[in-house]
Amino acid sequence: MSELSKANPAERLLRWLMVLIIGSMTTLVFLNVVLRYGFNSNLAITEEIGRYLFVWLTFLGGISAFIRNRHVRVDTFLRMLSANMQRVVGILSSLAMLACCVLILIGGWQLTKSNMANYLPISDLPVATLYFASVPFSVIVGVLLLVRVWRQIAHSGKGAPE
Repeated sequence: MSELSKANPAERLLRWLMVLIIGSMTTLVFLNVVLRYGFNSNLAITEEIGRYLFVWLTFLGGISAFIRNRHVRVDTFLRMLSANMQRVVGILSSLAMLACCVLILIGGWQLTKSNMANYLPISDLPVATLYFASVPFSVIVGVLLLVRVWRQIAHSGKGAPE
């Protein structure tokens, strides 16, 4: 059974959205290469659209990696600690990440609001769309972190949470 078939519907939707973005970026680059070398022309809009898609792909990929617990983790020091200290460090680490999510949310929302009237010169897309990508990331990862902290605290003394 594949990893995607085990995922819940929201996670599947997230992954398909990332596939759609990668496919769109690939199509735009291929089209631009064909136009540039085949017809000595190009689509100027592809650079702006590609940048937006890449930013959104990065944030959506961050959500997906967090859901699957695939972010880089250095646990050399952590392995030297007792099980109780590992749990305490895990809770503190989750709280620190939650604080970062709050900062990303605040900063992303402020940038979104301040760029509502700004538009890209070629595509005429609102610049706020670029900065708004940080908002769903910080909210979703923040909620998942709250759930993680709750489980870590609720399972204290009962073994490792699932």
